Amino acid sequence: MSEQPPTYEDGFDPYEGLADLTGEEPLPPLEDPGLPPATPPRSPLLTGLILGLLLVVLSVAIFNLTRDDETAAGDQATETTATPSETTGPDDAVTEPTEGAEPAESTTSTTEAAPTFAGYAAAGTPIFPGDLRLETGGLGEIRLGQAATEAVGRLIASLGEPTSDSGPIAPTAEYGANCVDSQVRIVKFGALAAVVVIDPDGSETFAGYRLDLTYDGASTSAAADLETLSGLKLGNSVVDLRRIYEGFDVQLVNDPDLGRIFELRSGNTGNLLLWGPVTETGNEGTDTIMGIYSVDAAAAFC
Repeated sequence: MSEQPPTYEDGFDPYEGLADLTGEEPLPPLEDPGLPPATPPRSPLLTGLILGLLLVVLSVAIFNLTRDDETAAGDQATETTATPSETTGPDDAVTEPTEGAEPAESTTSTTEAAPTFAGYAAAGTPIFPGDLRLETGGLGEIRLGQAATEAVGRLIASLGEPTSDSGPIAPTAEYGANCVDSQVRIVKFGALAAVVVIDPDGSETFAGYRLDLTYDGASTSAAADLETLSGLKLGNSVVDLRRIYEGFDVQLVNDPDLGRIFELRSGNTGNLLLWGPVTETGNEGTDTIMGIYSVDAAAAFC
């Protein structure tokens, strides 16, 4: 059905206002002159360029966000792998043993504590050094065979604190105390060394002495002036030795460890009384007594 032309009410003429127009008159305005002029449309090329730039910026932003998330995740994974747990350390890890495998030996090392021992203390009344005479059986009132606490304690009261104390050590021939199944203890007072033998039951016995100029601090110690009953002292010559012990048997022999030594023996029995190292200059007048020793502790107390 075709559309019908519009009808108008009687007396209405839609072209009434145009009847008086001539060709010289301007056309009436088609729009309201008060409206602002319309903005001219943008160039399609410029619009496309702007949209392209926006797409590039958006793509870069998305790429950066994605990369940062991946990097953060990787760093977190690395940190978690490299950093041990606060509550579980490498030593706390438990490894299940392989069936049939031998158990691994422990590599834990233990450090043994340094041995400790009780030092000797001063005991008894002091003895004037001039009365500490070097004898075959002891040092004046201090006799070989006494309990070490008494003998060494008396030396401390007389000569002062020891310059060294070895504590219990293995038997040693160096001080003439190579006793089997026993220990030895060397307590020094400068030039004087007190030799103590420790029996298996723990008892300690004053078993010998050695006076020697080669010990540390010997020359300046009070013990360096000690002498025998007959007056022999460190630093005397072999000539002095023979003169002081005229009537005794004095021999000069070679010791495998000490070299040249003197031996003072009884003229009647031939028993060894005292001995010690001497220098060898080829002249007994200048050969010097460097040490005066009691008989080895091993000979009487082992």
